Amino acid sequence: MQPPSVDRVNDAMGVTLQDRGETGLTYAQELGPRFLDHRGVMPLGAVGVLLETAVAGAVLHALPPGGHSVASSLSVSAASTLPLDGKVSVTGRMLNFDSDAGVGLGSGELLDADGNVCATAVARGIVVTRPVDSSAVGEALTQVPPSGARLEPEPDGRYGLDVVRAIAFGDVARGPLADLLQVELRVVDTGLVTGALAPQLWMSNELGSVQGGVLFAAADLLSGLAAQTVTEPGQRYRMLDLRTDFVRSPSLTGPEIHIESEVVRVGRRIELVETRLTGSSNGKLMARSFATVHRM
Repeated sequence: MQPPSVDRVNDAMGVTLQDRGETGLTYAQELGPRFLDHRGVMPLGAVGVLLETAVAGAVLHALPPGGHSVASSLSVSAASTLPLDGKVSVTGRMLNFDSDAGVGLGSGELLDADGNVCATAVARGIVVTRPVDSSAVGEALTQVPPSGARLEPEPDGRYGLDVVRAIAFGDVARGPLADLLQVELRVVDTGLVTGALAPQLWMSNELGSVQGGVLFAAADLLSGLAAQTVTEPGQRYRMLDLRTDFVRSPSLTGPEIHIESEVVRVGRRIELVETRLTGSSNGKLMARSFATVHRM
């Protein structure tokens, strides 16, 4: 079966179809400085669009011609640190598809250029009857997303809460990936961060709504910042697992999406963070994330 046209969000993030194998379709992405977070680290969110396309897309590619599906969840576990640059790839494989219920499960491993496993992902897809939005695919947008090239050294010897507050005030750069997504911080407190994501045309999937990988990336960024608010000077953190459930598909022309991340447990080595993405105008839940963060 031929895969659908690569949509604008994949074009913007540099995600391309590499191979049509017997086990599934392989997609790749070239990482680089524009995907880094404020620490100069490559976060899981940098590959959210790639993983959603390949792993959740395994359900889409199993459907008859003309069928459509959306991701209802994406769970990613880090195996090793993501490279700062170079190509990463993932082959989405169908694990199970219940045609009667219209629900399928896909999986994939994110590999670096040397074939090392950087992360594993599992996604659930649900068949939908919404038509393709012809305005969301095809020609590239004339207005492209920002390069996200701004990165400054993070201040040393400061509590994590002070650093995150400095990002909110604009005294510390929010990082290239946050620039790319235009994620803004609004409220910062110990164990709590709120922010906003304004939907943009380049974030569109083929159905004309914000692609789940973009929501995953925003949740990853805010979850990490919430985790940082409870770190000591010099203490580092790393996202180990992030599961995002997609409840509603945000409209590209809709209001901004409110994001709230809260640390619900702080241990000596592990933090647990819950994140909610809601419509800023009506408070309706768009997505919900659960993160496991390693304190180092």
